[in-house]
Amino acid sequence: MNRLEYILSAAVLRAVGWLASWLPVSQRRVVLATARVPSLEGNLAYLHAAMRRLRPDLEYVLLLEPYSYGLAGKLGYLLRVIRGMVLLRTARLFVVDNAYLPIHVAPHRPQTTVVQVWHAVGALKRFGVDAATPPDEPERTFLHRHYDYVVSAGEMARRPYANALRTPVERVVPLGAPRTDFFFDPAAMAAAREQVLEAYPALRGRRVVLYAPTFRGRGRDKRAAPAFDAPALRAALPQTDVLALKTHPNLDPATTPTAGFDVVIEPRLEINEVLAATDVLVTDYSSSIFEWALLGRPLVLLIPDVEDYLEDPGLYLDPRTIAFASIVEDPADLPAAIVGARPDPAAARAFAATHIDACDGRAAARFVERFLAT
Repeated sequence: MNRLEYILSAAVLRAVGWLASWLPVSQRRVVLATARVPSLEGNLAYLHAAMRRLRPDLEYVLLLEPYSYGLAGKLGYLLRVIRGMVLLRTARLFVVDNAYLPIHVAPHRPQTTVVQVWHAVGALKRFGVDAATPPDEPERTFLHRHYDYVVSAGEMARRPYANALRTPVERVVPLGAPRTDFFFDPAAMAAAREQVLEAYPALRGRRVVLYAPTFRGRGRDKRAAPAFDAPALRAALPQTDVLALKTHPNLDPATTPTAGFDVVIEPRLEINEVLAATDVLVTDYSSSIFEWALLGRPLVLLIPDVEDYLEDPGLYLDPRTIAFASIVEDPADLPAAIVGARPDPAAARAFAATHIDACDGRAAARFVERFLAT
């Protein structure tokens, strides 16, 4: 978004917000909004389920409105967030899992509580306005303003979240990441695993090695991780292993080569469901490592560009210090690391206890108790 686009869209939204402020705030209305993906997933999905179970008397509105690039996409997005501004001005509780323009252009009414439940778990890579290279203007000025509360996965993430999301640390509450409740529900884990195996029969009966890296860059310049030689890795792994790829949902799948992989997982499939069917996770700077620690299974971190990543966007935690992971900086060492990967449950538990200590299977219920008690 350039400066002119921001000035015009902010003016429209402020005018709509002023008009909507003449409407009453509904004490029954709860809004869950995202500008990331077109479907309910992650923290918002778990919160929605807990809210409907614990407070079925309330009215729930879902705003699933991914940001679009290009003139037509941006105009369509503006029309959708105009409705979002009206709902922001008339809802009791407004919950988001990423930046959301109507929140940031002007303060909301005091009768409304706005809560940010960031879509990632824990604090690994620097983000928001706390990235080593802050966002360009005008985002640098307006992004992540006007949250009443931010929810973190534990005590360790409070300060990074406060810095990244412009919220006083006392307003960052360690209630736990709702999406991690999944890992404390054996029935849900078993069902998800079976669904993944049914969808991808080649995974069944073999050791599943999942490559699931995060992206590089930001905005429309997002790009896949550096070259990954899947054919060479496939040739080096035993036939009892199956090599699967899960690209990041915010990346165009066409930008990631798929040759050499035995299975390519649908990008929109929830990563936690795929983890339920995974034996060895190969990733890099993805926050999935925090959730993976709850399982205590082998982790391999392929980080040949770690020094560059420490420079931009920056890291809150140097991945080379993660005790339960096998660290690979030279891609030539990756096959041996995967073949030799072994679980270290004690180290994984210690990592989780340090970084996501509030994740205990009750995060979504705690959120409802905190913000929708009466």
